[in-house]
Amino acid sequence: MSEKKFVQGFSHKIGVHCESSSMRDMFEFYGFPMSEARAFGLDGTMGFGFFDYSETFTGGNLAELPMFVGGKQDTINPKSLACRLLGIQLRKQSFTSADKAWQESKKLIQQEKPLMLQVDLGYLEYMNPGEDEFHFGGHFITLGGYDETNGIALVGESDLEGFQEVRIEELKEARVSEHGPSFMHPKNTQYSMNVRPDGKHPPINAGLKLAIKKVVDHMLRPSMNNNGLQGLKNFATNILEWKEKLKDTVKNPSNDKEICFARLTFELLHGYIEEWGTGGALFRNLYTEFLEGILNDPIVKEGKMAWNASEIEILEESLPLLLDSAHHWTLFGRILKDSVMTHKDECLDNVNLTELSELIQAIYITEEKLFSKLRHIKI
Repeated sequence: MSEKKFVQGFSHKIGVHCESSSMRDMFEFYGFPMSEARAFGLDGTMGFGFFDYSETFTGGNLAELPMFVGGKQDTINPKSLACRLLGIQLRKQSFTSADKAWQESKKLIQQEKPLMLQVDLGYLEYMNPGEDEFHFGGHFITLGGYDETNGIALVGESDLEGFQEVRIEELKEARVSEHGPSFMHPKNTQYSMNVRPDGKHPPINAGLKLAIKKVVDHMLRPSMNNNGLQGLKNFATNILEWKEKLKDTVKNPSNDKEICFARLTFELLHGYIEEWGTGGALFRNLYTEFLEGILNDPIVKEGKMAWNASEIEILEESLPLLLDSAHHWTLFGRILKDSVMTHKDECLDNVNLTELSELIQAIYITEEKLFSKLRHIKI
């Protein structure tokens, strides 16, 4: 059997979010070319979530997160909406053994099936060149091929050109990592796709509406109080308690050294909002691009189950609200980052918590208007 293999016709385009850019690459391979924003929007995963673990957080390499703010309320799974809307069957596999996982990955590559892999980016050398390891097990890459003679796997990384060479042993470590919260452990998980044999899928115009409805439900009818608009309310209130919550020092999860709790939290929150694969503004920039793509797509106005004028108008009226929300998210993140850059361990004493809370309250008001408006788009 060949020691070297790459899936013919599989390619990678630069993106901003690991999961949606990986899905975009997979969709194109299976005959559904689209922008990353369309892949992200079709899956209907955008939302909001806030979780505060600060009272039990002590730090250290295997620590839980002190505080988490997320712009997604769902992740890829066998019931992926985007896959169902495209008539694609998504298969998820997880393995207890890293060696078994690699053997199964190889089998699918040999069958000309590219894969999406969940990994801990802290083990990927190209992500941490000479720096402290930052562990995050919810990262996604694609696997396009391998060269076992040289011990190399070829993976697609969202914001890098082409395919990256990763040592196979390094990739195995990334897939089996147990750093961080248990719900983010990769568990040797991989995803493969098959197009439905009958080729059936709903009209794209109906699918776009269904995807928007899913996000509206995330925000207006969340399944738990940590999410959606209620989660935003909770976050705004929580900020006013930071003087007490974040006053101590803890161990930095990246290097196990003591760090000011507020400084660590501010750095993490800025990363969640602006840097770590969100496309900026807690995924609001990416969702803006998705809605703009609908407005600029002639099929939406002319194709099967075309949108009517009033539905197009709702989108046009929604975009300024979404842009306003995105602007305020970026401003919030920048305030936290600037405070750390300028004042370092004194950052907590040099931010106005009332103003930060009011900024989140303003986002709440804007997003309530936004999603209440989008709710009127009917399937």
